[in-house]
Amino acid sequence: MDFEIYFSKQLKMHPSMQYQDVVKLCYQAAFGAEHLLSDVERARAYLYEEFSEVLSTNEPLFERISTDYVRVNLGAWKREELPVSALFEMFISSAVIRNDAENLFLSYLAIAEQIMKTEMPSFNKNEWVDFLNKYKSEGSPLIHHSEKYRENERPHYRVVSYKCFEI
Repeated sequence: MDFEIYFSKQLKMHPSMQYQDVVKLCYQAAFGAEHLLSDVERARAYLYEEFSEVLSTNEPLFERISTDYVRVNLGAWKREELPVSALFEMFISSAVIRNDAENLFLSYLAIAEQIMKTEMPSFNKNEWVDFLNKYKSEGSPLIHHSEKYRENERPHYRVVSYKCFEI
């Protein structure tokens, strides 16, 4: 499957997606989670704290976001009674720096734009371009999910390599 299919599926699964959520998804699909591991112990503490507070859910265990990466849903991980330590190890082992990530990110943004034109009812080309221009002018910082997405989707996940789930 290609990014087009994964992105289209994410739009359907998470109808609250805003432009910043699209950028975040494209970023994670290209870079994975390497940006979160500058402080491994802090990342571990944050995962354990978040995991202790999240409730068990009926979400899928993971959602593919690219050929290389998935979002592992913490509520589903808890439902399956899987050890949080195993998820953290998957998270750590997935955090690699990729030489092609920047180019992938830019191509994923372009693909996302094409799909949003037909599959995102609120899509407005001018607003999208304005959002991207502002994002890039600020140095393409890491961004969080939009307030609307957080309220409606209640995201609790970790990005890990799909290879962790291959049988």
